[in-house]
Amino acid sequence: MEIVIYILIGLGIIFIALGLSIANFSGNQLYSYYKEQLNDIAYGNLTAADFCARVSELEFDGRIRVSINDKIFGGAYSPSRQLVELSSEVYNSGSVSAIAVTAHELGHALQNKQDPNVLRKNFRFSKVIKVLGKLIFPIFLAAIVLFFLNYGIISLILAGVCLIFFILALALKVSTIKIEKQASKLAMQIMEKMDILTDEQLAHAKKLLKYAGMTYTAEFFSALLFWTFLTKKTKIF
Repeated sequence: MEIVIYILIGLGIIFIALGLSIANFSGNQLYSYYKEQLNDIAYGNLTAADFCARVSELEFDGRIRVSINDKIFGGAYSPSRQLVELSSEVYNSGSVSAIAVTAHELGHALQNKQDPNVLRKNFRFSKVIKVLGKLIFPIFLAAIVLFFLNYGIISLILAGVCLIFFILALALKVSTIKIEKQASKLAMQIMEKMDILTDEQLAHAKKLLKYAGMTYTAEFFSALLFWTFLTKKTKIF
């Protein structure tokens, strides 16, 4: 029995160490590789904006628009506005990084085209989590006060409610990881179809998207292991 306990403790330590590593270093890994691939220009000689416009015509009958937004890193996609927003660094570049970032956002557009409920449900879920985030602190505070007032059972119930809220917040991050992974898969299909990257450049783009995906896993671990005080700060709710 003791051996089993030691094994479980060992596995737990390994899990925490791995989680802390992902949480703290994924962002730097992505940024470093992103900057490196900015120097590799796609042989198709298209800027990210041109690439987006061409894919919009071929896949979305020209409905997807593209604009510059320097308040974001890389890119973003708005389903309601059918708009891909890119930083000026990406918008005006024809690099592997710029094409990969744009393709990923177009992957979200393709997700929305194939099944609008995927992004819609995740968005609604995120709204619910934001509301729960505003409620969790007063509920937790009430649980502590009631505990010291000898209302142990009610205190435990409220603490359990806070735990459920926290688990739901983690569930949203898992859902987001799945959505981002699928968008990257669709992005690879788009880039292969457009044929503006060499095989080597496609491999670099795939690696970049993998690093980008790891940042969402990093957010999950940052939220899960916040109590260690060893992770980068992240928004749990």
